[in-house]
Amino acid sequence: MSLLTTLNTAARSLSAQTKVVEVIQHNVANANTPSFHRQQAVLKAGTPYGDIRFISSTGEGQMGTGVVVEQIKRFNLQFFDGRYRLELGASKQWEAYQGVLQQVEAILAETSQDGLTNKLDAFWSGWQLLNSDPSSLALRADLRDRAVALTNAFSRRAEQLQNSRADLDLTIKDRVEEINSIARQLAELNQEIPRVRALDNEPNDLLDERDRLLDRLSEISGQQAFDQENGENIVSIGGHALVVGTQTFELVTTPDAANENLLRIDWADGQPFTATTGELRGYLDARDQAITDQLDGLNQLAQVMNDQVNALHQDGYSMAYPGGLPPPYPPDPASPYTFPAPYNAYPFFTIDDPTDQARSFRVSDYIMNDLENIAAAETADSAPGDGNMARQISDLQVAQFVIGGDTTTMNQFYTGKIGTLALETQRAERNFKDLGTIVRSLSDQREAVNGVNLDEEATNLMQSQKAYNAAARVLTAIDEMIDRIINSTGRVGI
Repeated sequence: MSLLTTLNTAARSLSAQTKVVEVIQHNVANANTPSFHRQQAVLKAGTPYGDIRFISSTGEGQMGTGVVVEQIKRFNLQFFDGRYRLELGASKQWEAYQGVLQQVEAILAETSQDGLTNKLDAFWSGWQLLNSDPSSLALRADLRDRAVALTNAFSRRAEQLQNSRADLDLTIKDRVEEINSIARQLAELNQEIPRVRALDNEPNDLLDERDRLLDRLSEISGQQAFDQENGENIVSIGGHALVVGTQTFELVTTPDAANENLLRIDWADGQPFTATTGELRGYLDARDQAITDQLDGLNQLAQVMNDQVNALHQDGYSMAYPGGLPPPYPPDPASPYTFPAPYNAYPFFTIDDPTDQARSFRVSDYIMNDLENIAAAETADSAPGDGNMARQISDLQVAQFVIGGDTTTMNQFYTGKIGTLALETQRAERNFKDLGTIVRSLSDQREAVNGVNLDEEATNLMQSQKAYNAAARVLTAIDEMIDRIINSTGRVGI
C-alpha cells in the first residue's frame, strides 16, 4: 500500500508540473498578444488521508497525497481596466480630431506660398498695377490670371474640404459597423462565459477576448461595462444599452438632409446616438464643426468678394464700352447673368451656385473672353485712361465689411479663420499629448499586473522542470523497488 501511495503521489506531481509547464508555454506564446492576461497554475497539496495501518491515536497521522492544480489563475485588476479605458477613449478622441485638423491645415496650405492669403494680396496688387496703366493689355491679362488663380484656390479648397467630410463619413460608417460587430461578439461571450463557469472552469482566454473587445470599443466610442454575478457583461454607450446578456441594441446610419445628406447615427430603437468620447466623437466634431467652420468661412468670403468687387466693377467703365453698356441688360438674352439695374460694365466675378459659393466662385465669362471688358475707369468715355475704378477695387483690401457677424476686412476675416484653426489644432495636440501620457502610465501599471514577464516565466519554467525531474526520479526508484520485489524475492534455494 505504501508503494502504491508513493506511486500515486509521484504521478500527481508529474501531472501537476506538466500543467504548470503548459500554462507557462501559453503565457510565453501570448507575450505580445493584445489584452492577454498572464495566467498561473495555482498548486496546492492534495487531500490527505490517515494510514490504515495505524488506527490508534499514537499513529503517524494523516499521509499526504502529493500536489494538485487548484485553478488556472488569471491576473487582472478591474480598477486599472476601468481607468485605462476611460482615458483611452478621451485620448483617441483628440487623436482622431487632431489628425483631421492637420489634414485641413494641409489643404488650406497657409504656411506655403500657395496660401489663399498670398493669392488675395496678389489679386489686390493686380488692381493697383492696372491703376498705374489701365490701357495695358499685359496688365489686364496679368490681373485676369491672378483672379483665376484666386477663384481656383477658393474652388479647390472648398472641394477638398467637402471631400474630407465625405471621407470622414465613410470612416464614421466603418466605426459604426465595427461597434455593431463588437456588440454581437460580446453577446456571444455573454453566452459562453457563464456556460464555462457553470462547469466549474475558468474561461480565462474568453475573458481576455472580452477585454480586447471592450478596449477597442473604448477607443471607438467610449463605453461602460458592468460585470454580473453569472459572468455576463452589461455594456452601454452614452447611457444607452449596447449589450444586455445575449441581446444587442445596434446602431444605424441614415442620410441627414439637414447636413448635406451626410450620415446621422441613431440607435435602432430610434433614439439619437451621442458619442461622448472616442474616435467617433473626434470624427463627428471634425466633420460637423471644424471643417464646416472653414467651409462656411470660404463661402462667406467668396460671397463678399463677389458682391463687393462686382458692385464697383459694374459701376465702372470698360475699354469695350467706354460709354457704358448699351441696353438691353444684359445685351445677350441667353446670358446666364442677370442685372437688377442698368450697369455700366459686366460683372467681374460670378457664383454659379448660391448654396456652394466658394466651390462655384469664378471669373465671369465676359472677362475671360475679352480683356477690354475689365472696367478700370470711373467715369464715362474716360476709359481706358482713367484708372480710378481699379484703384477703388484695390482699396477693398483695407475696407471693412460685416462678415460672419463681425466687422472686418476680407483679409483679416480669412486670417482670423486660419488663426482659429491653428489654435484648435494646438489644443487638440496638447490634449492628445497630455492624455497620451496618462494612457501610457496606466497601460504600464496594467501591464505590470497583467503582462507576461519572459524572465519570470523562464524562472518558473526551470522550477517546474526540476520538480518534474524529481517526480520522475521517484517513479524510477519505485519501479526499481517493485522490480526487486517481483523478480528477486522468493528465489532462495533455487
